[in-house]
Amino acid sequence: MNYNEFIEIYFDQNHFLDDRDKEKLREMVQVVNYPANKIIMHRGEQIEQVGIIEKGLVRAYDKNNKTVWLFPENSVYGSMEVLTLKHPSSFTYETLEETSVFMFNYNDLENTIKDYPNITTLLLAFWKNTAMDIYLKFSSFLHLTPEKRYLKLLQQNSKLILRVKSKDLATYLGMHPVSLSRLKKRYFTPKQ
Repeated sequence: MNYNEFIEIYFDQNHFLDDRDKEKLREMVQVVNYPANKIIMHRGEQIEQVGIIEKGLVRAYDKNNKTVWLFPENSVYGSMEVLTLKHPSSFTYETLEETSVFMFNYNDLENTIKDYPNITTLLLAFWKNTAMDIYLKFSSFLHLTPEKRYLKLLQQNSKLILRVKSKDLATYLGMHPVSLSRLKKRYFTPKQ
């Protein structure tokens, strides 16, 4: 996918962006391709980039190798603590598949919004979506059992279950790998 396709796919849906905004975003975006199993940010690093996963899958995990977040296609990727608090990342970010990311330098984006107010609206939308994703995950850990979290994931993104190692998926869902294996046998039968 080239830069123009990127702008069409990801930004034309936002009617408030004018041609000048799109051109500025086109100048700022960088397409980055990573192989599978590549660490793209180590715990303790401060990489001030934000991007959109065009294809592939990124896993964020803590020092105990517990999966805390999965970033599939069309997800906004970046370390909130690095971008907002200027703290080193508490997590390691690793690709699970060959992954292409439309990447922006976050500081450049913030500096751009002074002269491009419509990009402010776009950035705010990304932050709102990120905040809502965090809230929904937090809420699911408060109100749903691990089995219900698995069923919700099965309903919303069943293909993700096939793309993530069971041990990583189990920690993401807050359960033991043996429990996940039982749930997969009970509920998930891939189409042959």
